Amino acid sequence: MTESWESATVEISTVDWKGVTVTLHDVPAKRNIATGKVRVSPTDVAKAEIVQVARELKLEERDVPLFLLLYAKPGPFQRGYLCEKYKMNKMLFYLWKELEREGLGDALPHDEFVADKRGPVPKNLYEDFERLAARGLFQVKGGRGTGKPVTCAFTPEGERLATRLWGRLADPYLVAASRVKDWLFPLNCETIMKRVHREYPHLRKTYTQPDAE
Repeated sequence: MTESWESATVEISTVDWKGVTVTLHDVPAKRNIATGKVRVSPTDVAKAEIVQVARELKLEERDVPLFLLLYAKPGPFQRGYLCEKYKMNKMLFYLWKELEREGLGDALPHDEFVADKRGPVPKNLYEDFERLAARGLFQVKGGRGTGKPVTCAFTPEGERLATRLWGRLADPYLVAASRVKDWLFPLNCETIMKRVHREYPHLRKTYTQPDAE
């Protein structure tokens, strides 16, 4: 007899990476209709922890990788420094792919990536910049109508919030964000495009123009 399962959400008590007991709410689960037994995925538990931290800090869940990447210190350069949107587009993509290799690709929330002639581009990033700037967390310059690339940097309040977020997440996310920023921060758009083509050759069909937004 085939078992039947239904979608559910549950509350789970777990231990975070610092050894602190935390209670996670609304964790996606499957409930056995006949027995009431519940099963959860470790990935869903890990993601629920990150989502809960984002909510506590009053951030959208897809803001988390953006804050990590802007906060990460790229080699000798300062953290929170002005970063062009085209670099952030590809940093977000590479962070997702790096974590995917470690089995954590679905654990860290991220924006939807859309295929574009400029390569994989986060669908909502420009609007997210505007929203976070309106909250006084980001300084955003350039963009539509200016003829200059979009750049962003933390405000003092944004950097304080990023510091709190950085201290709440597990090391694998921080290490991956730092590694990706080290790679891409010094590169120009042409070099980034060539790297993406080399490592993800199937994107050559859609990624045909350097991303200089």
